[in-house]
Amino acid sequence: MKEIQPRYAVCAGAGDPPTMFGVVCRDGPRADGLSSDYAEVERLAAALNRNRLSVEHFWDVIEDFRHSWGEMC
Repeated sequence: MKEIQPRYAVCAGAGDPPTMFGVVCRDGPRADGLSSDYAEVERLAAALNRNRLSVEHFWDVIEDFRHSWGEMC
């Protein structure tokens, strides 16, 4: 079975502390400033890769993440 290369990765914003992390897609889109919790964003990127999320649905998932993460704060 061919190994699937990760499409999504965690990215860090350049700015004042706290460092904010986001998700970048190797095919283009980048969602910066999702959370200061690296582990949370890493779990999101891993889920996107595990489920082989289409770039077409990237912003829908990001919007859902922002909404649900904001409710937890």
